[in-house]
Amino acid sequence: MKHLTLKIMKKLLLTGIIICASVGFTSLQAQTIWTGPKMTFTKAPGADFTQAANQDRITSNVWITRGNNMGIYNIAIETSYSDTISPEDTEWAMGTTANIGSLTFEIWEDAILGNPPGSVNQDMVLHLITDDIYIDIKFLSWGQGSGGQGAFSYERSTASSTISLEELEKNNAIKLYPNPTTDFLTVEIKAAGNKTVQLVDITGAIVKTATMSGSELKLDVSGLAKGTYVLSVTTENNRFNKQVVIK
Repeated sequence: MKHLTLKIMKKLLLTGIIICASVGFTSLQAQTIWTGPKMTFTKAPGADFTQAANQDRITSNVWITRGNNMGIYNIAIETSYSDTISPEDTEWAMGTTANIGSLTFEIWEDAILGNPPGSVNQDMVLHLITDDIYIDIKFLSWGQGSGGQGAFSYERSTASSTISLEELEKNNAIKLYPNPTTDFLTVEIKAAGNKTVQLVDITGAIVKTATMSGSELKLDVSGLAKGTYVLSVTTENNRFNKQVVIK
């Protein structure tokens, strides 16, 4: 009964947030549907969920990860998973953004009917409440038991505006050096707000993740294998991609 009461309270609170966001808080961003290229996020079995590389830092408000068991949660504002609210500041629905008007959004636990493995390969939509962003998402795997150790993976859409770094480098809006590199990669970008930087290997796995609050970031790549990678820089309005070589 206590569990049911908490869920009812959560839904009432969530409804209140949505109503307030639509009628009272004009400072919130307008509704956005991300339709950019799909990316894959993977947390390996036993990976340290407190490390940025094992968190999908979608925006400055939502960082999705999972402990060594139980469900996913928003480590940006939560310390652990709760089946009545996690991931906090999000809501979920089965389906795609192509039919967003007919979808019913709930907390993640309810949307998947309490069965994470059953949601694998099912189309879902993730709504970031504060950011008011809708994202197509599909879980690709879910680790279970002692061997699972908190593993999971999914693919999701990204911000719809993707521009090559070369275009901005011409205007000195972005600098990336040295490239090729052996130990450190420096990223300079003239854009306000937080920026998310991800380094992706040829398999699509994210091997490095960092958040820039200022205009410069030095990324340590000394421990990575030699080869070709893709560096993605996501700002509030755009996403930039460029090939990086580690030698």
